[in-house]
Amino acid sequence: PFRFSREIHKFVKDSSEALKVSKVASTWKSYVDFVNNIVIEGFVASIAVSLQALCEIFNPESIARNEAFPLFEVKMELVDSKIIFDPPFLAKPLTNPSLRLTVDGWLKDFFATVTSMQRLDMNAGDYLNEIREHFQMQCLLALVSELIDDTETQCNKYRDTFMQHKFLWMDSIDKTFERFLCTDAKDLVEGFEEEGMSFGLIMERIKVDCGRAIPKLEEFDAKIHYFKKMTQELADLKTPIDIHWLRVNVQPVRIKLVNFARQWEEKHSKFLVKFTEDRIKAIVDFINNKLGGLAGTSPVDDPENSKLLYATMTDIRDVKLATNAVRKVFPPIRDLCQCLKRHAVVPEGLVELEQAGPKWDDVIRLAFDEKEKILPLQSEEVLKIRNKIDEFAEELRAFCYEFRQKAPFGPELAIQQEWDQAYQGMDDYYERVLSYRQRANEFNDLELLFDMQMSNYRELKECSEELVHLKNLWDGTVLVRTTFESWNTILWDKIDTETLLLSSRDIQAQVKNMPKPVRSWRLYRWLQEEVKNMGTVLPLVNDLHGETMRDRHWTQLMTVTQKSFEKGPEFCFKDLTDLSLHEFAEEVSEIVDQSAKEAKIDKKLKIIQNVWSKMPVTFDMSSPDCPLLGELGEILERLDGDALEMMGMTSQGRFIEFCKPLVDEWSGKLRAIDGALSVWQKVQANWCRLEPIFMQSDDIRAQLPDDSKRFEMMDTAWKDLMMDASGSSLIVEACCAEGREAMLKTICEGIDTCERALNEYLEQKKKAFPRFYFVANQALLDILSNGNRPLKVDEYLGDMFDGVKCLDFSKAPDTGRTACGHYSKDTEHVIWVNVMVIEGAVENYLTQLELHLRCQLREELEIARNAMDFWELPDQGKAREYWLEDYCSQLGLVGTQISWTEETHKAFDEIESGSESAMKEHKKVNDDRIDKLIKRVQSPLSRDVRNKIITVITIDVHGRDIVEQMVNRKITDPFDFLWLSQLRFFWGTCPQGQNLVSYTPEEQKTAVIRICDWTTIYCYEFVGNCGRLVITPLTDRCYITLTQAMGLILGGAPAGPAGTGKTETTKDLSRALGLQIVVFNCSDQMTYQTMGQIFMGISSTGCWGCFDEFNRISIEVLSVVS
Repeated sequence: PFRFSREIHKFVKDSSEALKVSKVASTWKSYVDFVNNIVIEGFVASIAVSLQALCEIFNPESIARNEAFPLFEVKMELVDSKIIFDPPFLAKPLTNPSLRLTVDGWLKDFFATVTSMQRLDMNAGDYLNEIREHFQMQCLLALVSELIDDTETQCNKYRDTFMQHKFLWMDSIDKTFERFLCTDAKDLVEGFEEEGMSFGLIMERIKVDCGRAIPKLEEFDAKIHYFKKMTQELADLKTPIDIHWLRVNVQPVRIKLVNFARQWEEKHSKFLVKFTEDRIKAIVDFINNKLGGLAGTSPVDDPENSKLLYATMTDIRDVKLATNAVRKVFPPIRDLCQCLKRHAVVPEGLVELEQAGPKWDDVIRLAFDEKEKILPLQSEEVLKIRNKIDEFAEELRAFCYEFRQKAPFGPELAIQQEWDQAYQGMDDYYERVLSYRQRANEFNDLELLFDMQMSNYRELKECSEELVHLKNLWDGTVLVRTTFESWNTILWDKIDTETLLLSSRDIQAQVKNMPKPVRSWRLYRWLQEEVKNMGTVLPLVNDLHGETMRDRHWTQLMTVTQKSFEKGPEFCFKDLTDLSLHEFAEEVSEIVDQSAKEAKIDKKLKIIQNVWSKMPVTFDMSSPDCPLLGELGEILERLDGDALEMMGMTSQGRFIEFCKPLVDEWSGKLRAIDGALSVWQKVQANWCRLEPIFMQSDDIRAQLPDDSKRFEMMDTAWKDLMMDASGSSLIVEACCAEGREAMLKTICEGIDTCERALNEYLEQKKKAFPRFYFVANQALLDILSNGNRPLKVDEYLGDMFDGVKCLDFSKAPDTGRTACGHYSKDTEHVIWVNVMVIEGAVENYLTQLELHLRCQLREELEIARNAMDFWELPDQGKAREYWLEDYCSQLGLVGTQISWTEETHKAFDEIESGSESAMKEHKKVNDDRIDKLIKRVQSPLSRDVRNKIITVITIDVHGRDIVEQMVNRKITDPFDFLWLSQLRFFWGTCPQGQNLVSYTPEEQKTAVIRICDWTTIYCYEFVGNCGRLVITPLTDRCYITLTQAMGLILGGAPAGPAGTGKTETTKDLSRALGLQIVVFNCSDQMTYQTMGQIFMGISSTGCWGCFDEFNRISIEVLSVVS
């Protein structure tokens, strides 16, 4: 590569000299870059060959296809409880030998060829960075890394197959084997019992070791087979094994695992061998021992040798006890031997085991023979033993009596805290009990030996048990007393009552759970009482430790306990226990409870005192001659709560004795503030409302001169009071000033008198013009004050006439004394036929305006009715769809309904005359008219005209539907209910004799409305261009029901879910009748006076009243209404 590098550099240099191009020229730089790229691509191609060859070597498919040999060999070893590869794929630290480090060295060598050539575009450096960052190089390097990762993954998977045996080297053989022995362990002989003695007790008595309990032989057999099989499988493992390009030598780890498995197998088999041999030796030695004793010198030959007699009797007793038990031992031992033979292990002593059975039969025979021989000697010895036993029993009874009398069963030593003396006494008795137990066991052995009746020595057993219980009771007593004594030195500030209570509860539970026998002893009763007293004292100490205790409460505690103490820095827990608080638990609880309540009262009282002594009051100074109270919302809210708190305090009795003067003081102040503010707010509200009326309205002052003078006096007093009060910045000073509340009440009474006179005056005006009943008093006063200024009154017309926004004063815009029309609230303009001159009192010209509006609407309706005759004669008049534009929406709709009613009756008449298709023709006319209106709506129109046409279409569609139903049902009778149930409009004079309300002179025609048998006259209340609701079958039912109710002089109450149109349907019916309707949204704030005003207005004007949510009115008001 170095030679090629020099040639390339020489070639570039020769080119530069031949071309004579500057080395800084862009063309020369481009040329050099071109050559650089050729060099880089050449290096890439060269290195790529090596990398591709390496990938081919690492590729598992290529290895399998070419049957290539592995590239490396590694060993698999068990080191520090881990199975590792040597060398590893990647070592730590990274500089240690590893497979990846080796491959990385190769890769570095591949790329090292690049460093042999200096760059062409600079005097130093090489192309190594460009080569490494080349896309092809990146891909090949990633492929090499991926192939190595795949091989490492496969190797790790193979290594994991050995991890299933990790317990062999991870777990402790001894501990695991011990757990195995304890699992479902069984004795050598199970379920054997003879003469009340179990097999184990018999073996213990004859001193034969049967060994520990072990699992079933099947479990041992399975374990040994398992480990033998595992050993063989591990030994048969193939090694080495090839994984891709790597040969793995498993021999090191295989040898270790085989050794481990063999150790586990030997642990089980060797234990079983030793256990079997020990059992054989124990039973064979026992049989040989008894055989030697019974076959030797007989006591008959040496009658004076009592030891020989006892030894012979012992052998006979052991043989008698173990006669059947020994025979039961042979089968389990033989099973152990068979199990070992299956694993090619022969234990020692098999011959002796086979001879043991016949030998045992010989021992039994010898025992019976010897027993018969020594029977006379045995009888003599029994009499001696019986005398000794009787003497021992008498001695034992005396001991038991002494024990119960002198042992420390009482609390005397505990009270004196003489623990050592108590334990010394129990130790002495314990030694004596052991001595008596030993002698008793010796006598029992003799009784058993000589076949005598066994003595149970029940008194000794009871004394032993009582001594144990007594020792435990004294342990508990010492623990309790020392624990309680350790608490005595705790200083008052350091007492943690929660911890002490937990300890006390634990001690109480321990004492309660002591054995039943001790519960009758005096010491236990004393201990129980001590623990109970402490359990009573600790909660009291906890309560006394509260923050609410004051010096006066500790004085009360001294009085109750009749003991004095000084609660200083040295005050500790013992000082409290010396008070014997458990004897005064109820009184102490009352003191603590009193302190808590007093602290609560004191805290609330201080809060109230701090808040109200600093509670500010603000004044509105916008009017310099009369400041007004500012916002009182927060003050009143706080006042309500604190007033209740003070009321609760005053009812606490003895709990407020320590602060009764302060409670009385602030209770009085809060009452004064509450009383003053309630009157103050009322006076201020009434003054603000009435001051413009009495002080600025010349009309009111002229009508009510005496009350105006009275109000002037109250006004002066009020302003003086407010000027004086505004000098205070605190609510307490402002409200509790001397005479403040009395002065406010005086002003309130004076203003109330003026207001009553004003209300009487307003009532007269309402009676003169009843629509004033539906106007707020403030608006009414404004109207009356501006009665001689029609332009100002005009602003309130919408409150009195629902559809009217204002009048048209275009002929007298300055004075407003001449009106020539009116505007609706939806901007519809209605021009009157006759102008109206406005003069006189406001209530008079408003009454005149109401009548004038009705007359003008009737006259315009009559003009519209006459023009309707030319709908079908365009040359003489206007077609219906254009005729609508000349009249207001309300009258256009009424005219259309009159026309529909007349044409429908005409169709009935034609049907009666024989024209069967008259109704169908009538329907076609309706359809044609609707189509023409629809076309007009689709053309550009003003908003008023569009709304007007849409309203007519809404009613026309309903009329067309009714005609269609009559066609479909083939109705020919004009008295059919389908027709009678519709609102039918007729143009004629008012029917006589029906007592109908009409605003039209009798000689003039008007619109007559009929539905079923109910008739009324159109009332000409202007409703504007507000549209109409779509009429549905439910609407028809509502119309029929409500009109029938009106005919019966009753009201209607549509019911149904919210938002279904009950109120709107009622309003729509009133618009159809041209009748005024007033809608009220009822609430629980409505009083019977309010309802009275409403009913007076309804009855005086003749309008409808629609009460929405009528059930919200309180039951007391509804009772008055009914």
